[in-house]
Amino acid sequence: MRSSHTAKARRIAAGIMGLMMLLIVLFSAFYIAAEADHDCAGEHCSVCACIQQCKNVLRGIGGCAAPQLSFIAPALFAFLFAAVFAAEITQKTLVAERIRLNN
Repeated sequence: MRSSHTAKARRIAAGIMGLMMLLIVLFSAFYIAAEADHDCAGEHCSVCACIQQCKNVLRGIGGCAAPQLSFIAPALFAFLFAAVFAAEITQKTLVAERIRLNN
């Protein structure tokens, strides 16, 4: 009984960590795409420093280039959005609700 509880807790922790990694990648890619052509303030530009930090995060996570990820990220976000709200899209029937039909 104890081992199944531990295994379930580990699966939940792995799922949360995976979701956090996905969000970090998505937000980093979106930030790079949004601030790609900003008005640079010179050598000590804070936006350029943030973009460089986002690029380092993306290189460290998967080794993929940020421009390639910025094209994949919206499609991945749309898929995630559709998966979350798929239950609301499906049609409710009496059989699905397990309603007994007596004459």
